Amino acid sequence: MTKRPVFYADLHTHSTASDGILTPTQLVEKAESKGLGALAITDHDTVCGIKEALEASKGKNIKVISGTEISCGRPGWEKSVHVLGLFISPDKSKLTEILDEQQKLRFARAFKILNLLRDQGFNMDKLEKEFNNSPDKVIGRPVFAHYLQDNGYINSFDDAFKKYLGSGCPAYVQKDYINFEDAIEAIHDAGGLAVIAHPGLIPNWNDTWENIKDLPWDGIEVFYIEHSNGQVEKFHQIAETLNIVSTGGSDYHGDFGKHRNRLGNGGLTEEQYNEFIDFAKTRGIKI
Repeated sequence: MTKRPVFYADLHTHSTASDGILTPTQLVEKAESKGLGALAITDHDTVCGIKEALEASKGKNIKVISGTEISCGRPGWEKSVHVLGLFISPDKSKLTEILDEQQKLRFARAFKILNLLRDQGFNMDKLEKEFNNSPDKVIGRPVFAHYLQDNGYINSFDDAFKKYLGSGCPAYVQKDYINFEDAIEAIHDAGGLAVIAHPGLIPNWNDTWENIKDLPWDGIEVFYIEHSNGQVEKFHQIAETLNIVSTGGSDYHGDFGKHRNRLGNGGLTEEQYNEFIDFAKTRGIKI
């Protein structure tokens, strides 16, 4: 019988600062209760949850790593590629500049989706009021899915994407992307590591990788919870070849849909985490 790995660090999680269900404080508390020793807060295109998470970790047996997840792409690309920034200083100007711009684009996209859902006959007034009262919140499609489910318009969270929010559906609106060079430069300027997130989920990986492989990456998310053993081996070989670090995470958003029970069940073992820390120090990261 294969022994189940004991996970120590989760370097990819989301809070209510973007499209997660738990507040940063709740996320830190839940991670500690799961026995994790390190947790990266990597909300989509924002650093707004980091301060609260760091405060919540004081006096606890868990280290919070400041992070973000940036949606990147090229002109004409239909799908984005996500880039994690780990160990970032969240107040650095280059990073806050591009995240502020991305947040504005996300906010505009959210209202387009809201109006398309209204065209489908749904009453969106309550959610519109929430948006207007929280202009700093990063709004993703899961927010709409939960709203539709909570108000009885659909039977399940997944139905929202299948019927309304997924590509080709009536309320689908494509995202605007930051280019890779700007994102990586901003992460490095903020003192962080630039990591390719969940490469196994990237469509046409070989073509995508050919386009971006020569950029100054620091790592690749090898130990992603949805990767098969074959994918882990493939992406670990890329990390070894390029002399970049293998990271890992659960991509936890909350206990719903495919994210249920992810926290504490994906990421890095303590040995892998220590290797990650050793690598970070070689890149001059302040631990």
